[in-house]
Amino acid sequence: MLGAVAVAAVTTSMFRGGTPASAGGSEAPRGAAAWIMNACYAPLVLWGPLLAVVTFAYALRRRRTA
Repeated sequence: MLGAVAVAAVTTSMFRGGTPASAGGSEAPRGAAAWIMNACYAPLVLWGPLLAVVTFAYALRRRRTA
């Protein structure tokens, strides 16, 4: 569960200051390239919470069989 919290903290911090494409400063992509980059990075926000759900389900399953 600590890993899920760490992953959630890292991935959500990427979006805290705006979008990933805007973090590049003057070399950041613009237009369609920025939209595509943001669309590719957006699912990372779900990684931490989904990892927590899977970890919790695994713990419940292991606890029932023991």
